[in-house]
Amino acid sequence: MINKIIITFNLSLFSRSKILQRANLLNNLNEIYNSKILNARKEIVLYLIFGVFTTLVNILSYLILAKIFGINNFISNVMAWFLSIIFAYVTNRIFVFESKNENILHEFSLFIVGRGLSGILDSLLFYTFVILLMFDDVLSKIVINIIVIILNYVFSKWIVFKEK
Repeated sequence: MINKIIITFNLSLFSRSKILQRANLLNNLNEIYNSKILNARKEIVLYLIFGVFTTLVNILSYLILAKIFGINNFISNVMAWFLSIIFAYVTNRIFVFESKNENILHEFSLFIVGRGLSGILDSLLFYTFVILLMFDDVLSKIVINIIVIILNYVFSKWIVFKEK
């Protein structure tokens, strides 16, 4: 698998033409996507990938709100969490758990409850680390998000997007 990724990278760098480069890259990415290793753990891999994107949405939103717009750290954290929760629901529903549930309102409500609980935990940990203990806010956000991602996967897998 790692060799395939390295070959894909090398082919994309050293192909003679843009057309060959794109064709080789797409073929190799398709083979990687359809590989047995990925398919065996596809849900977890996709959850981690979108978890990283969700974390980036959360952290970048926080940085923009707190550092650029000068909004209070705690309020920026809550707003960043809200933006990331919307991103997470859409990507989890469509790509990770491939939900076919027609009762989207109920599913989204469960998702909000789960993320609400993890959001409360996120805010309490942020308050503890940054406000009380005066740890670095960005480093704290990263550590807290790792904890929250794990808890959110468990809640999403077994409650929100469980197959009926």
